[in-house]
Amino acid sequence: MEKASKRKITVRIQEGGRDWKGGKEVRTLLSQFPLPPFVTQEVPLLPIQKFFRATLEVFRYIVLVTQGELLAFFQAFLKNPLFRERTLFLCSSQDGDFLEELCEALPPSETAFLFLARRPEEFWGLFALFALPERKKILVGEPHGAFAECARECFFPFLPVDVPSFSFWQRSAFLYLPLSVRGMPLEEVERGFQEGYAALREEAFRLALFLREKEQEGKGRVHIVAEPPLLGEILSSFFPLLERSCGGSLVFRIGGPQTLWSEGEEVWGRGVTIFVLRASGEGFRIRIPRELISSEIFAGWEFLRECSFEALEKAAIIAQRGMLRQRGEAFAELCLPLYSPFFLGQYIAFVQYLACYSAWLREVDIFSEPPLVRFEHHVVSCLRKQCQEA
Repeated sequence: MEKASKRKITVRIQEGGRDWKGGKEVRTLLSQFPLPPFVTQEVPLLPIQKFFRATLEVFRYIVLVTQGELLAFFQAFLKNPLFRERTLFLCSSQDGDFLEELCEALPPSETAFLFLARRPEEFWGLFALFALPERKKILVGEPHGAFAECARECFFPFLPVDVPSFSFWQRSAFLYLPLSVRGMPLEEVERGFQEGYAALREEAFRLALFLREKEQEGKGRVHIVAEPPLLGEILSSFFPLLERSCGGSLVFRIGGPQTLWSEGEEVWGRGVTIFVLRASGEGFRIRIPRELISSEIFAGWEFLRECSFEALEKAAIIAQRGMLRQRGEAFAELCLPLYSPFFLGQYIAFVQYLACYSAWLREVDIFSEPPLVRFEHHVVSCLRKQCQEA
């Protein structure tokens, strides 16, 4: 990993066929902003690893029960076929039907239910927690909240999590404990975070500044085109955070080149494109039957004998970039050297920086209490009224 550690995510921005401005002007403006608080956050890994070994390692099946942006991230991440040491299921804390199915289908002695909730999400998590019959229940939440009190009174295993704010939970036990379940080396992920914070601040600020400029020009959409799709799906789990950081003035969406281009070129003209790329690797190859090569329909397609899905993805990206250049459209490229635990940490660190600086450029308070807290109070009031009427 030493060689890999010298490589980092890079950002290239082009407009009208030329590199977008940067350099000294960006660094001067960046110097006016402080370091975000999550950069100096302490994350001791040893307590998380000990907690995993003491409470989860013996179970064959683990059900991760959560919601919101945590749920969206793990939905994307669990599609990754790497690091599967045990069977991990994912269930929304609001999906009582699926939770009941899992409870009935999985053997109680081999199954643990792992509940993750930030403070405003604990109310929904408690519903799922109390709906379960006698099962192994493990709680992860903030030190002073309903989860902590429930664990203390009911003697559930509990792992406290201190996060700098509701939006920036990513470098904490909320992420690291499920990664332990998955068998991913936490030290490599944490090293990716730390090196990402050290190396990617200016790159993320350049992209935030670029998006702000495009927004002021009337662009209202950010199109994400990812190769491979896994990187885009992980990024899409952060769309709510990125849209909040932009004050709701930009809408982020994801899709392949063919899907998004089929909407029409005028749609692309109202947005800006970000390509999420990776280093080349061996892709899953296709095989054209020899009999078809001689047919008239497949004449000239002999090259497909040596093609892979990776080659198709790359060709689609190259074609789309070329069409955008012809139109004089601006676009950015976010290049990830390879997919690994180390670069997962870098990737999330970059997105955290991007969200934070996007908010500060627009004078949006991204570290304030989320609107979900007020919504929870209204839900509790409505539920109390329904119960009293019943």
